[in-house]
Amino acid sequence: MKALFCIFAALAALTAIAQQHDLKSADALKSLAFMKGDWAGKQDFNTQGGPPMSGDAANHIDDAIGGRYLCEMLSTTMPGRGPSDTRHFISFDPKIGKYTAWWFTDTSIGPLEFEGDLSDGKLVLLSKPGSPTKFRATYATPTADTLTYTLEMQRDGTWTRLFTTTYKRKG
Repeated sequence: MKALFCIFAALAALTAIAQQHDLKSADALKSLAFMKGDWAGKQDFNTQGGPPMSGDAANHIDDAIGGRYLCEMLSTTMPGRGPSDTRHFISFDPKIGKYTAWWFTDTSIGPLEFEGDLSDGKLVLLSKPGSPTKFRATYATPTADTLTYTLEMQRDGTWTRLFTTTYKRKG
């Protein structure tokens, strides 16, 4: 009987700790509410002096998997090509105090992993250490109905912008 009570007490303590972590994660995800919605816009690529290149971009961002993640479903359609297919899952890890993200794309086998912070109204995610290439993704809202998403790559210690997508809220 005493052993059963100890097991019950341990399970209750673990449940309370898990609820605290969920609460911190839920509060952190609420801070990303500016990203939620249906978006449409243009993705402008850095061609480093080459001819301009841009595509039509669409994005749907909403809560997913019991509210533990923000799911971003985005695609870009370039002239003469079909739309890309990408999913980003963003969460918050209270153990490390950082946002974490897994990016699944139609051009890679496994996900890219990121972690980062929300500062001055911008979510900045860096690819995890050990990644062969270092990326930085920045989400910002210059106005209430605008969302920008910029992806950069680090080369020789310098960040180079790969593209910026500027979305307008649909509806």
